Amino acid sequence: MRGGIVMIAWLALISGGWQQSLADASSGRGAPDVVYVATPSDVVAQMLRLANVTEQDVVYDLGCGDGRIVVRAAKQYGARAVGYDISPLRVAESLENVRRNRVEQRVTIERRDIFTVDLSPATVVTLYLLPEMNERLIPQLEELKPGSRIVAHDYEITGVTPDRTLTMTSKVDGVPHYLYLYITPLRLDDETLGDEP
Repeated sequence: MRGGIVMIAWLALISGGWQQSLADASSGRGAPDVVYVATPSDVVAQMLRLANVTEQDVVYDLGCGDGRIVVRAAKQYGARAVGYDISPLRVAESLENVRRNRVEQRVTIERRDIFTVDLSPATVVTLYLLPEMNERLIPQLEELKPGSRIVAHDYEITGVTPDRTLTMTSKVDGVPHYLYLYITPLRLDDETLGDEP
């Protein structure tokens, strides 16, 4: 019986998310470009270590989901952080996570299309997006100040050479995860630059 209840709850959640995506699209505010998959907590911790986050940093998480990266950046490192997500459900979850962890003074959550966000105030940007989305963000990422760090989870920024790569197996899900660190200015491949061969 318990399994049946769990299945009904899961179906209700999926249905609700699908209906919300339709509502977002019809309202003209847009729907998520990717299905939300939460980053395991130990991967979040490694991403922030790889970026060498300190209390001097401003961390932007593009597609912040439930806000776990920005909350941890604020709570553990004292950084200021901003999470952006286009899904009202994810924004609500993030705001609740911020409230529960009492980091309201250091964390802001906004419902925004990440491709319209000015990234120049950030010193650290975290990404867990599909490769084509990462590539589409390159013009915005190039506006970051020199020495800013970008950490991409599982998917590289196509056309950009990472400064460091790291593979880890999460103790949470038992799956290998791939992290890519980029330090600005970005090292664009010749093809990305549009150079002639």
